Amino acid sequence: MSRARSVALLLTVLALGLAAGWWAGRRDDGGQAGAPQPPAATAQAEAPPSVLEFAASDLLTLAAGPIARTIPLTGTLRPSNQTLVRAKVSGELVEVAVREGTPVRAGQRIARIDPTEFEARVREREAQRRSAEAQVEQSRRTRDNNRALLDKGFISQNAFDNAESGYQVTVANRDAATAQLAQARKALADTSVLAPMTGMVAERFAQVGEKVSPDSRILSIVDLSRMEIEAPVPASEIGSVRIGQPVTLRIEGVDAPQTGEVVRINPATAAGTRSVPVYIGLDNRDPRIRAGLFAQGALAVERREGVIAVPAAAVRDAAGRSFVYRVVEGVIEERTVRPGLRDPAARAANGSTGVIEVLEGLAAGDTIVGVNLGPLRPGSRVKLGAAPAAPAAPAGPAAGAAPGAGPAASAPR
Repeated sequence: MSRARSVALLLTVLALGLAAGWWAGRRDDGGQAGAPQPPAATAQAEAPPSVLEFAASDLLTLAAGPIARTIPLTGTLRPSNQTLVRAKVSGELVEVAVREGTPVRAGQRIARIDPTEFEARVREREAQRRSAEAQVEQSRRTRDNNRALLDKGFISQNAFDNAESGYQVTVANRDAATAQLAQARKALADTSVLAPMTGMVAERFAQVGEKVSPDSRILSIVDLSRMEIEAPVPASEIGSVRIGQPVTLRIEGVDAPQTGEVVRINPATAAGTRSVPVYIGLDNRDPRIRAGLFAQGALAVERREGVIAVPAAAVRDAAGRSFVYRVVEGVIEERTVRPGLRDPAARAANGSTGVIEVLEGLAAGDTIVGVNLGPLRPGSRVKLGAAPAAPAAPAGPAAGAAPGAGPAASAPR
């Protein structure tokens, strides 16, 4: 009985030993699966750094330069000098020598009214003046004879005074006839309509054969050599505007920028807008600049030299901070910057519009991403794309090409 118990006890111990060995083997396998791998295996598991391809125009090397705080201005060009040519006398219009777009000079005859009636009136006034002159001469001789008789005592003083009075009346009649003759001659001269200024005909209101009356409009003339723009300036900025300040203007249809200056400032604000009209003068030497063209300008009210300025599109704002993407040894990094003056009208070195002064964070010689290509991954390496090849002569779309397909974009890939 004791022997059987010993055998059972031995079998139990053996079973427990086998179970413990099996359990220890499972734990060892699981620990090896979850154990840290060697550094070589970790390096193989990590993704390689990405490479971003840029066009040469996407990257910008910074240099110190000027920047200005500007006030944007918009307005319509109008001539500083323009006039309406009106008829001064009534009559039939027998000639209009110019049309719209014709250049004219001051004193040039541009229209003519039928002078027949006015010529006859001049001849009438000349006859009346000659008659008045004859009466003056007759009364003068009578007065002189009466003076001689008065000196000899043959007539009374009263008789001489009557002769003197008659002479003065004839002189007054002659003067009146002279004035009427001058009026008739002026009316005859007014039948020839002369250009009051040098310029260009803008509009023609009357045609040959029409009956015109005094103050009837015949033509309008504009002088395009001196143009003017009325532009509103916010009341909060008007304190920075001074007469004589230069203004850079861009006019629709004209590629080259133009330079004007502030010539007048309105003394009152415009009702409803709380803006102050400012008048910009422009000396026009470009025949493409015409009245009525729309112009946009920038009035520089503060200017700084030797600053670092970047394109406005290069500055990103996130979580209350401003940063740019800087390229250091071929790797992209985020660089926090402190912006200063902003000039929305200036052109950056890469041709984009709008620049921002950087007070801290960048220096001359730094290279940044000068365009907005969306979020970029810091640590990515930079690669410059090849310059696009010159396009070949069109020979129709290639097989399998999508219509309108162009060269590959230079955005990061």
